Amino acid sequence: MASVDGAPRALAALEVARLNEGHEIAVALQAGQVVGVLGEGEVGKTTTIRQALGPGDEQYPVVDLDLDGVAGDEHLAFQIARKVAVAVLGAPGFSTLKVGVLVPASLEPKRIELAELLAVDGLEEALRDWPSGTYELERALTALEQLAQRRNVVLWIDHLEAPALTPRHPLDLERLLWAIRAMAQRQPSLGIVLSGRDQIEDRVLGREAAFYEQGRWLTLDNPPPETWREVARALQVPAAAADELSSLTRGHPEATLLALLEVATGTHQPRNALTIVWDVAAGSGGLTGRAMQHARSLHRLGGQVMTQVARGEAPYGNGQRGKSPPQEIRKVLGRLRMAGLIRHDGAWSIVNPLIGIVLRGDVTPLSAPDRESGVEALP
Repeated sequence: MASVDGAPRALAALEVARLNEGHEIAVALQAGQVVGVLGEGEVGKTTTIRQALGPGDEQYPVVDLDLDGVAGDEHLAFQIARKVAVAVLGAPGFSTLKVGVLVPASLEPKRIELAELLAVDGLEEALRDWPSGTYELERALTALEQLAQRRNVVLWIDHLEAPALTPRHPLDLERLLWAIRAMAQRQPSLGIVLSGRDQIEDRVLGREAAFYEQGRWLTLDNPPPETWREVARALQVPAAAADELSSLTRGHPEATLLALLEVATGTHQPRNALTIVWDVAAGSGGLTGRAMQHARSLHRLGGQVMTQVARGEAPYGNGQRGKSPPQEIRKVLGRLRMAGLIRHDGAWSIVNPLIGIVLRGDVTPLSAPDRESGVEALP
């Protein structure tokens, strides 16, 4: 069983190995105002972009907004207000102001500037633990634009697909994107980074979309074999083992890291690559169960289609879909793919190969909570 103690080292090694991808994003942002990154679920988009942009500072802040978990316009406005506050005050200053102690004299000019940007109620909103529901998105976007008039700002909106996963989501993605585009046209000091799953491409880049023929758009996929050789070198694992394991996992970040950790820290007798991956999958029963629950929550046929994809069965076949029409199966596949559970790269497959192994019945799931928490899933 892979030791959880090695997980930070493995994650750090992967980040170093993906520096070139992060550098490409950073260079694209320097060359143009708008950069987009699309890709299938769990390929590491968020981690790679965060690495490319860095933490930002008070002179060149990064306002990162994650639509995953945003409940509506007012919730997003709350997020923006907080990020603007951190951009102006700095993280330590924001914490000081939020605690409510006496404001140091050195912080007072920044507090005044923040009140000018957000207004008094906006400043109060930024210091809340949870959105009040009364601070409007339009006002928050205005404050963000005013910040961009004073500083060079990077606005990063991540998980663009998130609102599409919830029926009748109150956040209007198209309206938000048009507002961001208009803001960018008025403020050349505002850099825009947009990221999400590639199923959202038409809503962002289609002929009627806000960013049609705007900016540079990059595609991120699972790390290639040469990246995994670099990670293996850092973990003192033979390159040949990295090649075999990444071939079996298709380079899926979490699955491949866990398999490499199994080799690097395992105390068992030497095993072939397939046995190692199966052993890691055997500890993923809980992960598989949660994935299936998610699939069923997306559509009544979600669990059935997930299993069929894992087994390599054609989901559109009459024998598999029963009385369900093809358009219904198409809807299921679209929702599962948007949710990052399945992918299509010439054929349908499960995004996380460990889940696919369990669903095919290749292994019997074991109770292994340490294994599941060994490496956080990479978004």
